[in-house]
Amino acid sequence: MVSFDLRETLIPFSLLQITNLFREMEPGDEMEIIAGTDPDEAAMIKDVLRILPHTNYDLIARETVIHDGPLTRLRLRKKKNQTPKTRKEPHHV
Repeated sequence: MVSFDLRETLIPFSLLQITNLFREMEPGDEMEIIAGTDPDEAAMIKDVLRILPHTNYDLIARETVIHDGPLTRLRLRKKKNQTPKTRKEPHHV
């Protein structure tokens, strides 16, 4: 499982790293994202859920835990590849 700790990081850069790594993950792989109580970190959790296509992951856990202060922990599992949609060719008469 890949883990991202957003505390004390550059948030925009972290979002790019998370989305790129998620794209490269294999189906069944899990990702954990940890954020503190900073408003930017809390917003980052929402941004991750908004940016990643909902059809590509299962939300395994979203919880608040106490560990040297309150933390939000988000765990995602990449779903199996969806069947690609076939593109219809134009019908010529």
